[in-house]
Amino acid sequence: MKKRWTLLILVVLATLIAAAPALAAGPGNQNQKGNQYQQANQNQQGSQNQHRHQVGEPQPHNGQIFTLTGTMTVIGTDSITVLVRNGNRLIKPYIGQELVVQVTESTRYRRWTPEGCVPITLEDLEVGDTASMEGTASEEVFSAARVTVDVPCCTP
Repeated sequence: MKKRWTLLILVVLATLIAAAPALAAGPGNQNQKGNQYQQANQNQQGSQNQHRHQVGEPQPHNGQIFTLTGTMTVIGTDSITVLVRNGNRLIKPYIGQELVVQVTESTRYRRWTPEGCVPITLEDLEVGDTASMEGTASEEVFSAARVTVDVPCCTP
């Protein structure tokens, strides 16, 4: 009986040792063809992005969130041009330059006051106002979801 238990324990240990690499890989790596395809696709995209960066083309942003502060220089019916003073990583390449930001019917406009932000309209904005903006960036199109003017941190 002792020999059977010893043999059983050895078989279980050998099975665990043989299965350890497969268990360590985790459940996500079972479809190797799919993973190889994803990895090849990611490598190709990485090469394209690296090439764009090398030749000075702007990077696509694919719907990422941007934030910026600056001074409004042109106010149109569907866009606002801003002289960028600061921003997140998507905006860093535009600091010190003018950037056209698209506005839509869903863009929210606010004016900062010490008591809190109050709603305003596009018509209330003026050239020279300091602004804080947030929205989405896709390719080279920046679309504002929120525009807040007269924020103290943005005033020169």
